[in-house]
Amino acid sequence: MTIISGSLPPVTQRYEAGFGSEVESISTSITAEWSWYNKLQGIVSWNFKNNSIYQGSVVLYRSGYFFGNAYFPIYLENGITIWAGKLSPLMNKGPDRNTMPLGVVDFGKAKRIIAFVFTFDPGQTWSVLEGGFTSKTPPSNAVLYGLELEKVRSFCIGYDPKQVTDYDRQTSSNLRGYSPNPDFIKTVEVSVSSYAPYVQLFAGDSVTDSPCAGQNETVIESNENAAPGDFEEIIANVVKRIRSF
Repeated sequence: MTIISGSLPPVTQRYEAGFGSEVESISTSITAEWSWYNKLQGIVSWNFKNNSIYQGSVVLYRSGYFFGNAYFPIYLENGITIWAGKLSPLMNKGPDRNTMPLGVVDFGKAKRIIAFVFTFDPGQTWSVLEGGFTSKTPPSNAVLYGLELEKVRSFCIGYDPKQVTDYDRQTSSNLRGYSPNPDFIKTVEVSVSSYAPYVQLFAGDSVTDSPCAGQNETVIESNENAAPGDFEEIIANVVKRIRSF
């Protein structure tokens, strides 16, 4: 399973840097590097290792934004990911089958985004694929930022419709985001390192504490014995593959 998001044009910011396979780690003992999985098809493998004796969680920033902040409505609607109900170590089914859950990332001062949350056991190694790159535009300025659990609660989470139209334009597909939009969802909220830059790609995305008008709570991860990384079992073995380049 290859998650396609690297094709989005990088955000030009003061912290945009050069290229390299090494990933910087800030406020975490988890390290990572990326390597080409299929250079011709523009697919890279992100390879993680938790060097601590404790469980740890991180978000991945690369190419100007946080992994998962782009196209999460597509990933959710098409069974590529789910909302995290807790911080549980990701199960390892191999780079081409691994994926990770989404959560609310809190930057403080009422600034929040949706992004993938990576959680690892002590000493765990784990890899996942991402597509949409080229030999001339590989991942750049990659950084892992440490996370701390704040709480598990319900949020009214909405997304900018451009999340879907931009994805369809780039992949020549005709997919949908989750419905209703916004939706009242129970998931984790994590605080990110104060060194992490706040970047929200789509201005119309929203995360609020209040219930969505006229909606009941949507609880995605109801099986507390299932690890978030084992998504194919969680969604009854029905996982749709979004087109890989």
